[in-house]
Amino acid sequence: MATYIIGYTVIILLVVFIVFSVLVKKKILFGNTVSMQRIFANPLLHYSIRRILSSLISIVLAMLVTFFLIRAAKPADETCGALFGQIKMKNPALYEMQCSAWKDAMGLSGSLVEQLLKFFFSVIPFPKLVCKTEFATLTIEGLTETKGIISECRTVIFNLGRIYKIPGVPDGYLVTDYLLSRAAISFKIGIFAVILELALGYPFGILMAKYQNRLFDRIGKGYIMIIDAIPGVAYYFIWMSILCGLFNLPFQYDADNVASYLPAILTMGITGMSGIGLWVRRYMVDEFNGDYVKFARSKGLKENRIMTVHILRNAVVPLVRTFPSAVIGALLGSYFIENMYGIPGIGNALMVSQNTSNVWLIQGIILFSAALSVLSYLFGDIVTAAVDPRISFTN
Repeated sequence: MATYIIGYTVIILLVVFIVFSVLVKKKILFGNTVSMQRIFANPLLHYSIRRILSSLISIVLAMLVTFFLIRAAKPADETCGALFGQIKMKNPALYEMQCSAWKDAMGLSGSLVEQLLKFFFSVIPFPKLVCKTEFATLTIEGLTETKGIISECRTVIFNLGRIYKIPGVPDGYLVTDYLLSRAAISFKIGIFAVILELALGYPFGILMAKYQNRLFDRIGKGYIMIIDAIPGVAYYFIWMSILCGLFNLPFQYDADNVASYLPAILTMGITGMSGIGLWVRRYMVDEFNGDYVKFARSKGLKENRIMTVHILRNAVVPLVRTFPSAVIGALLGSYFIENMYGIPGIGNALMVSQNTSNVWLIQGIILFSAALSVLSYLFGDIVTAAVDPRISFTN
């Protein structure tokens, strides 16, 4: 009950806050109160509200596309046959019971419209009770009876269905729990890779811009061209050979061995470094001919100070929007790298879901990645608007 109260309270407070902010901005409420106008009519706040609402529309469209594609690719009866085919041959009555309960749990019973409404109800973020149905065969006085038993009821915010027939995972395990546990592993590796690529990429780009068209810049551009020319999978295997073969780092991920994290972190970090370096160089070179740079040079400022204080400060503004997407993207992991090093993250979960034809896990991964992508763009826009004084919020 407490979860329901907290969940609904948070939703109501968010709606009230948005409505109140709009009324204050339109001066229907507190039109003459300067402090209230400064807080609740803030242009950045209303820009963020508009972007959040438009992002919600994008997520809803992604949900609709996912809903129809999943049901067109894998009809419910076909999936039931794949999951419970052996039971059908031995006990048709038990099969019908299993299939009916499974459809109810997955929101696949009823018409397509009813299924769509159940689907939206399941994924809309507010508290709901989810129970698991298990089956037991009882023999009493020579009579055999199969009953469905409700067990493991819990309150969840999102319900993306349940997992079936995946090795090492109990049947009926919630997709949400599975994805969150995998995302935690991906983030543990990905966030260090993001820190590494930023720590290497920015100095790399600054030095390339500083020594434009000289030896370091030519070597850097050559390295970037090689990365672009070589297919990603081949490039990853090259680094795997160097890190694991030459430096004897572990080939396979082990949660208890920190050294086994390094090959994936270094592979992702060094690869991402090139892209950041390229854009840092490009934006800094574009700023070289700015009037403020010529003025700073005419005042006799040192070149290093001009580079770091003036040019870099302006060149970094377009790159700020990549920070949220890089951090959020760390939750999604890397499909190829996670499978290369045996990391049980989101990227590896996608391969597992494909190999086992677990459409509900595929559906969950699609929605999870779509939501994170939309959020990354949203936060990127908000951060850029906050740090760039040239952006205007007025009509």
